Amino acid sequence: MESDKNPIKKNIIIPLFPLPTTVFYPNTSLPLHIFEPRYRNMVADALKGDREIGMILLKSGWENNYQGTPKIMTIGCVGRIEHHSELPEGKYNILLSGLRRFRILNEIEGKLYRQARVELLDEINDQDLTEGTLSIKQRLIKNMGQYLKNIPNGEEVEQSLGLGSCAKLAELVDRIVYHFDLPASKMQEFLEEQDVQKRAASLHSLIELKNQLIQI
Repeated sequence: MESDKNPIKKNIIIPLFPLPTTVFYPNTSLPLHIFEPRYRNMVADALKGDREIGMILLKSGWENNYQGTPKIMTIGCVGRIEHHSELPEGKYNILLSGLRRFRILNEIEGKLYRQARVELLDEINDQDLTEGTLSIKQRLIKNMGQYLKNIPNGEEVEQSLGLGSCAKLAELVDRIVYHFDLPASKMQEFLEEQDVQKRAASLHSLIELKNQLIQI
């Protein structure tokens, strides 16, 4: 998958890596330890190809059929393997870089792991943050900074976020949400909302609520 400056295919086939509590976002990073045989096979195949893997959340009740094909959500995030190290017994440590939201169109059989034909999703009502100053950007960064001052390692988290370097509102919002301690269901809600302005408004309300709770 190429950057937004180049045309990309909106309809692609990707391997799926379903997990019960992990919701992944574009413009973020995810370290993973790969040890199950089917997913070791998945990573090996990905490394031979375009290095892309689709992270997707398992639906509740997955425990009853984890080794099979438990139900999954329809919207996830595709990431590219930026770094990897192969360990004994064919295991891997990998670092995924989040690229883009996707919607599953249909699953495809033929591999040890799950794969699907997916539609890559556009960001709706996104904003360029590189020209001038926007009030929404200022409010989010200010309120997030206030929140981080009141949590352990908040200063380290703030530095790792690098919010000032975000070029798009979608990137800013996704980075902040990804570093919140939210239930997987709430993380999935943010992932599924394509309208960036709505995501930003929901995030602003969430940060304000957390700051109010801290004061109480």
